[in-house]
Amino acid sequence: MYRLLQFIINLRVFLVFVCLELFCLGCIVRYNPYQGAAYFSTSKNVVGKTLEMDKAVTGYFNLTQINEDLAKQNAELKNQLFIELQKNKINADTSVPILKVKQFNVSVARVINNNTIYANNFFTLDKGTHDGVAIGMGVISPNGIAGQIKACSENFSTAISILNTKWSVSARIKNTKADGIIEWGGKNPNNVRFTNVGRHHKIKIGDTVVTSGYKESLFPEGLLVGVIQNVVEEGGAYWTIDVKLATDFTAMDYVFIINNSLKQEKDSLEAPFVKDMKQ
Repeated sequence: MYRLLQFIINLRVFLVFVCLELFCLGCIVRYNPYQGAAYFSTSKNVVGKTLEMDKAVTGYFNLTQINEDLAKQNAELKNQLFIELQKNKINADTSVPILKVKQFNVSVARVINNNTIYANNFFTLDKGTHDGVAIGMGVISPNGIAGQIKACSENFSTAISILNTKWSVSARIKNTKADGIIEWGGKNPNNVRFTNVGRHHKIKIGDTVVTSGYKESLFPEGLLVGVIQNVVEEGGAYWTIDVKLATDFTAMDYVFIINNSLKQEKDSLEAPFVKDMKQ
């Protein structure tokens, strides 16, 4: 207490000066309409800017939470969609196990690192084995397919991108059911090549390309890959088709990891036949 009083005594001249300044300022504002209006106008601007900044900062953090909530809701909707897709494939035979319907499960993750400028690109997610992520799972964006999990730690995972010359995925044209392979040429991050499509199939620019559900068992049938943009006239038995990707890999944020609960069973069954084909 003594130190506080001593501090005030030492600053008594300055404090008296400040009080007189405030008193004079109050008199000017009160008895001079022009200065008073200017003062209150400036005060409102300062307070308004402060509140606006506070709202922007608060809104930023709220927006992050909202995005996470929306991504989780989107994942739930995709789970329901995959269930409906499976139901549509089941015929009237009631002996089909209900477990078959719940073949695919979806969980949400956020992209924390991504590249698109190299020949063999990858992206990193903020979910790992602790969250149930495993090597081999497929990854999709809100708009279309994205890649496949290739490495996992406890809290993170790395996925090979479709923008990788060493990776491919089976696909088909939605309308004609013509099957082929999606591959990246290593240049344009917006386009891929759709190969191994027989020339007896009629190809139209603007046709939709979707996953076929074959080969890798990564994705359910019917997920969007992109739209046919160009057909390359080359000789041989197959078309070479340019497809504009549905996923914008330069702006990925939240993605969805797909767990095919029947993948291991299917792969084990097919393994001996795949081995024979490669001999």
